[in-house]
Amino acid sequence: MPLYSFRCRAGHDFDRILSLAKFDTPQSCDCGEPAARVITAPAIRMDYPGYTCPVTGEWIEGRKAHRENLAKTGCRILEPGETSAVVSRQQSSEAALDAAIDSTTDELISKLSTRDKERLAAEMDSGLSAEIVRT
Repeated sequence: MPLYSFRCRAGHDFDRILSLAKFDTPQSCDCGEPAARVITAPAIRMDYPGYTCPVTGEWIEGRKAHRENLAKTGCRILEPGETSAVVSRQQSSEAALDAAIDSTTDELISKLSTRDKERLAAEMDSGLSAEIVRT
C-alpha cells in the first residue's frame, strides 16, 4: 500500500499508509486538527554496489545479479547478529588452535634431551625467535 505524507493546521507532519480505496478520505492529526496531503519525493532504492563473490570469485553487480548469485551458490544474507556470532566462533577456534599448538610445543620440548634443551635455551637467549605461520 502507498505511504502518504500529511501536515495538519498546527504544523505537525505525519505519514499514513492508505489503500487506494481510502485515498480521498479526509485525515486528522493525532492532535485532532484536519490534515492536508503533502507532496513528497518518492523513496528510491539504490542498487547494490558491486562486490566479488567470496564463494566463486565472480564480480557481482546489481540487485538481480545478487539474488541470482545467492541462489546459484546456495548462500543467504546473514541475519542481524549472525556476523558477530561468526566472528566469535572464529576467535574461539583460533584460541583453541593456539592452545593446541602451545600444548604440542611444550610436549615436544619436554621430550628433548637435557643437552638439546640447553642448546635451544642458548639459541633463544642469543636472539633466535620462532614464529608459527598458518596458511
